[in-house]
Amino acid sequence: MEEAAKEYAPMMKLMFMGMGALSKAFYKKYGKEALPIITEVASQGGVEYGKLMQQMAPAKGMKTAGEMSKMMDSMMGMGMEIVELSDNTFHFKVSQCPLGIEGTSKELCEAMMTNDKKMMSTFLGQEVEMKILKSVAAGDEKCEVIYSIK
Repeated sequence: MEEAAKEYAPMMKLMFMGMGALSKAFYKKYGKEALPIITEVASQGGVEYGKLMQQMAPAKGMKTAGEMSKMMDSMMGMGMEIVELSDNTFHFKVSQCPLGIEGTSKELCEAMMTNDKKMMSTFLGQEVEMKILKSVAAGDEKCEVIYSIK
């Protein structure tokens, strides 16, 4: 199974980078006016992705979501470091942005990361709070994100 997943990694990377490139270009052209549209599209995609995760995972908890993220990291090679993974919190750092939006802005990162927030909320069936402590999009060395159940 792991070997098959690694074969899909280049396709996944290309898909994520494509989403990032499109959003980055849209943001570059329209600035802050683009952010609500990017946020809405990311939100809708996150809900759908969360529904798929619900079908795939036998257990539905924050620990499962963290383990699935770690598995995705092993495919994509983002350099994920889990700081905390509990029933209520998933705190991690990554050294590479899968969307390729390094050096843009924290506001673009936050708009695009709405996808992950909605994915987690949908997967868990409850509202999740997301805090982006650091972002390579804003020039930080690593991204640092905390998801917690409200």
